[in-house]
Amino acid sequence: MEKIHLSIRLNPEVYNLLKSDIGKGKVSSFVEELIVRELGSAEKKIEQEYQQFYSNSQNLKEAKQWESASLESRAKFSKKKVK
Repeated sequence: MEKIHLSIRLNPEVYNLLKSDIGKGKVSSFVEELIVRELGSAEKKIEQEYQQFYSNSQNLKEAKQWESASLESRAKFSKKKVK
């Protein structure tokens, strides 16, 4: 797999901790694993929030009203453009 070079700025103390705890040649892998883990947890959190939102019947009703209004607006706009 192709790797892309990314430059970041760190406080020297943080970098020294990384080097001493992780090892000089392993910092990139460590940071990459953290990023992948964090992005994955963010996606799961968003999914959970959507599920929680749509499990509420009032929220679902309002979302359907917004969707319907949006579709009607698009249809009206499209008709005006064709004329």
